[in-house]
Amino acid sequence: MVNSTPLETVSKQAEKTAVVLGAGGKELPAPYKSTGNEALDTLAFLHLLEQLKVQKRSGWIREGVKEAESISDHMCRMALMAMMIPNDGDRPLDIPRCVMMALVHDLAEAHVGDITPVEGVPAHVKHQLEEQAMDSFLNEMLGGEGNKDARQRFRSLWDEYEARETPESKLVKDLDRLELALQAVEYERSQDIRTLSPFFIGSVPNLEHPEVRKWAETLMEERKQLWAERGRGDEEQAGLKGAKVGEKARKSNGV
Repeated sequence: MVNSTPLETVSKQAEKTAVVLGAGGKELPAPYKSTGNEALDTLAFLHLLEQLKVQKRSGWIREGVKEAESISDHMCRMALMAMMIPNDGDRPLDIPRCVMMALVHDLAEAHVGDITPVEGVPAHVKHQLEEQAMDSFLNEMLGGEGNKDARQRFRSLWDEYEARETPESKLVKDLDRLELALQAVEYERSQDIRTLSPFFIGSVPNLEHPEVRKWAETLMEERKQLWAERGRGDEEQAGLKGAKVGEKARKSNGV
């Protein structure tokens, strides 16, 4: 056995005591470790899911929205939207899988929180934090034999969404973007929030699925009318900076 040098020992201790930050710069607790009791570990996971209900979506908090939606609010509407997608021979989709994926795609946020792009966390760091959270959930909380099916199901759905290669994962990402835009219009209407243009610029131009684009086009017309009725039509158009539904997706596909 080779003994560690003093420098290696200090380095290892530093790694153990390093502060890990999640959404909003909040210090994250240490990942859960299995107790060796499957029932207790499973219960820990069920309690963890409460965090999806109580944690508010960070972007809305930053913009001063009152009673902002939770992470689970967002995922629930996405799942219902997935059930509304028509299926046809030209675009065959596994709709039940899309529904499940919508309910799983932000599962890691139960631990790391809703990290938004404006926080400056590199995409690979965000993914690493979420990957570590999922490993803890699935290997430590749901690591028992009785949770084998659940563990495989959660892992498969989350990995598929993150890879964004299948038609189902691409649709769910579109629903993620449109749900954001829907909620933004609703906050503009109910609370007269006037700083949400970036949410539209970062979402609707990237939509790919034709049905989701159709919903988005109707939504953007509704928003345009809302702002015009309040005498701020020019402000609404200026805030969008010319962003159009699906334009980035069309360009990336050479259309």
